[in-house]
Order: sequence, then C-alpha cells, then structure tokens
Amino acid sequence: MKKIVFVITKSEVGGAQTWVRDQTNLLKDDFRQIIITNNEGWLSTNNCADKIYFVKEIESKFSVVAFFKILNILVKEKSDIVISSSANAGLYARLAKLFYKHRSIYVSHGWSCIYNGGKLKSLFVGIEKRLSYFTDVILCVSDKDANNAKTVIGIPHDKIKVIRNAVYPQKEKLFKSENYLKLLFVGRLAHPKRLDLLIDAVDKMDNVFLTVVGDGPNRDFYKKSSKVEFIGEIKNFNEFYKYDVFTLISDSEGLPMSALEAASAGLPLLLSNVGGCSELIKTNGLLVDNTVENIINAINSIKNKYDYYQTGAQEIKDIFNLNYYKSEYRYLYLGDKIIEPVKSMA
Repeated sequence: MKKIVFVITKSEVGGAQTWVRDQTNLLKDDFRQIIITNNEGWLSTNNCADKIYFVKEIESKFSVVAFFKILNILVKEKSDIVISSSANAGLYARLAKLFYKHRSIYVSHGWSCIYNGGKLKSLFVGIEKRLSYFTDVILCVSDKDANNAKTVIGIPHDKIKVIRNAVYPQKEKLFKSENYLKLLFVGRLAHPKRLDLLIDAVDKMDNVFLTVVGDGPNRDFYKKSSKVEFIGEIKNFNEFYKYDVFTLISDSEGLPMSALEAASAGLPLLLSNVGGCSELIKTNGLLVDNTVENIINAINSIKNKYDYYQTGAQEIKDIFNLNYYKSEYRYLYLGDKIIEPVKSMA
C-alpha cells in the first residue's frame, strides 16, 4: 500500500484543514496516510491518518530547520506521494523534491500570492512559477484558480488539474423559517472575510437575522446589533439545515468549504463574486459585489423568491457530494488515468 504524506502549515480549523481531514477519511482504505503540520489543533484531532508529525517551524516563511525536519520525515517514512496545502507547506514540500524522489502534488485553495501578495505580489508569483517546475501536479479546487495558475502565474497547462472541492453531505434543509429569514455565516473572523459588510446590511433590514459561527482576531471589532448572534467557533459544525440562507462575504476565496457544506444541505447561497464562488451558483443563490447596498438587494431578492432559490438548491445539492470524487482523487495521486466520471453542474 502506497504512502501519502499531507503537509499543511497550520492545524487550526479552516477550509484547507477540512479538505485534508476529508481526504484522509475518503482514502483511508487505499493508502497509508501521514500528516505533517505545525502543532496540535483541530486537524490533529479530526483526521483518519495513521500518523502525525509536528514541525513548529513550518509556520516561518522559510526555516532551514523546518525544511530538514520535513525532508527527514519524508525519507524516514519512505513517502511515495506528498500533497501540500497552503503557501508555507507548499514551499517546504516542493523543495524536498530536489533531494528525495516522490510524486509531488500542490493544492491551491486560492492563490494567496495573487490575492494577498500586496507590493510583493510579483515576487511571490515568480516563486510559485519556479516551484511548479519540480511539482508533478498543481491541483486547483476551482476553474478560476486553474485559470489564474495559467494566465497570471504562468504554470504550464499540463501540470494543472482541476477537481472542485466537495464535502460529505450535510443533513437536508426542508422548511423555511416563518415570517423572517435566518442567515448563517460560518468562517474565521479575520481577513479576507468581510463580515462587517454583512452585519451592516442585516442591521438595516426588517425580519432578517444573522447567526455567526466562528472566531478570530476581528471578533471584537464588529458592530453590535440585536439582529446578529455570535455563537463562537463550533468544531465540526453540522447544523446548516436550521437556517434559510448561507452567506459568505469575502475579499478573496478559493472554493469555500463552508459554502459547499451549506450547498450539500440544500441551502440557497449568497456569496461574494470572488475566486471560484461563481462555480457554486446557478439557480441556488446569488453572487454579490462587496457593498452594503448590493448585499441588501440580494438578500431581498432571495427573501422574495425563496421557493425558487430553495428548489434550485435542492436540485443540485448532490453535485457537492465528495463520495462521487473518490476515484478521481485516487487516480490523480497514483498518476493513473481517470476511469469513472463525476457529476458536474453543467
């Protein structure tokens, strides 16, 4: 049985961590699996891996200590496939390819070098392009990410593979709340999320209420409102079905896992028009620009035509089922051809 090593910078709850957790569960009977991350956290206690290594120094932009620790683990474990998520992890894991032969796969959960590079964007984009030369596959979780990889970063087309994020199905939403609309936000309360805009919008509306699941450094900076309830971080949150609409307002995203979980429960979606979010929307919700006015208009549209959007959400909820993608991941990791089709939104 071949051995996969997942390398991810942080063990805290997040989209990339959820992806790794789900991969270890999906493929637990197909590979021996190891995780390398910074320290104990949500991921280290929520996975199906056979072994976990902690490398605290992986959090540094570049640490020689972290690099050699990771390289030694890969050699010690005789790793066949190394799958890295997040920028730091991707840097260390892909440099290790120069010293230890293995199949190297980097997962882009939204190109931080593009969205968050700031004045150093050109430098970080250049680094990503060079790292791609000794990466076997760049796995993108959305068509938008794949297009950016080709046109902005300049990664060779033959190295890029798209498998859209998917999740294990959530309990199904069946009924709308009476006389009011219950919105749900699930995410880390930090940049690039724009919960401030969503709160401002809800505060100006009648019969619309927002529940916020999550925590983070911006928690105390949001405006207080009687229409907004903060319930903190809930690990493995699975109560999407209790709400009417899932909302995610953000300055940048890959293909957000929380939105996928909500979609799998049959909830209409209200998402910022960034990253791969447009790939989750047909007749099951709306995309918005990040202004309070646009958010208010979109919420009212869903509220006034709720049956239409909920029907659309019910019709496509199974597309987000991770079980349909098992063979595609398996053959990608092994370097074989795909032999089973997966569902699409087309």
